[in-house]
Amino acid sequence: MPLVLSQHFSALDRRYQDVEGALYHYPRQYFGRVAPFSRFVYYRPASRSNRRSDERTYFGHGVLGTPYPDPNDQSLRFVDIIQYEPFARALVPLRDPLGNYYETGTTAVPQGQSAVREITDVAYHRILAAADVAVTGISLLPSTLAPPHAAPAARWPKDDFREIDDVPPGAGYVPRSADPPNVYEAAALQERARADHQRVLKLILREVHARGGSCLYNNNVDLLSAFGNERILVEAKSLNDLGDAVDRMRYGLGQLLDYGVRYRAELAGAKPLLAFGRPPAADAQWIGEILQENGVAFACVANDALLPLNEHARETRLFAP
Repeated sequence: MPLVLSQHFSALDRRYQDVEGALYHYPRQYFGRVAPFSRFVYYRPASRSNRRSDERTYFGHGVLGTPYPDPNDQSLRFVDIIQYEPFARALVPLRDPLGNYYETGTTAVPQGQSAVREITDVAYHRILAAADVAVTGISLLPSTLAPPHAAPAARWPKDDFREIDDVPPGAGYVPRSADPPNVYEAAALQERARADHQRVLKLILREVHARGGSCLYNNNVDLLSAFGNERILVEAKSLNDLGDAVDRMRYGLGQLLDYGVRYRAELAGAKPLLAFGRPPAADAQWIGEILQENGVAFACVANDALLPLNEHARETRLFAP
């Protein structure tokens, strides 16, 4: 069945590590309601901290992925939002023009105290119709390609670096504006919430602190470590399926190249390091050589230890005596 997901805008109102349009975080009482690939409609509850024009309205819709545990609390789960679009034409109030509630189809009040609630297909499509959303089946994500007539961006999007002593819960996301993350940011944030990704970052943080270094991060960059004049730009990648090692290497390498340009001034010549959540299979050991030839250090986690997998990694302060 489709769902209504309550989503507070202000972090001051939220109890959970949600990222609007990217991640949903919810407690055990809703485990049975959130099924893989459920369709949903977002609902904005009233704010306790800052009144907004979209309070008590439905404001967007999308599709969920497959739920997974919160690595820091087994009574909570995350679910990725794999498709999402805000209502572009109209916010939808709780009641239709005849005074009936969209969720119930009658004057019966919806269970507003329930942050995750099931609705019928009829109610779901009534809300979308009221928002002037035309769908056949499941909506697609908006295109990330700028139209030909669009003016070029004055500069690429950036985010301020913040100090980090411990890996933050969830995705560690700090909103820059009222807009949801774009599809690239959403993909990175969804990975950050997973247990193996957090394990990699925790081990790197432990090594950095043990060697007298410090770390920064932001919504894009996993870690930027500093040991005096040496800086290391860290991109962590989970490796749940060993068969995905090459794709994960290519994805991580692309992100390192991206950040190397976007944050050139802040990185000040930092050495790039790609870190996997587990060692690649024997038939993919050449990944370390590819990264070595491209000037990228390569490491992985094995038996709760951080291991260097090429010479560039062994030469960094993370591993060098």
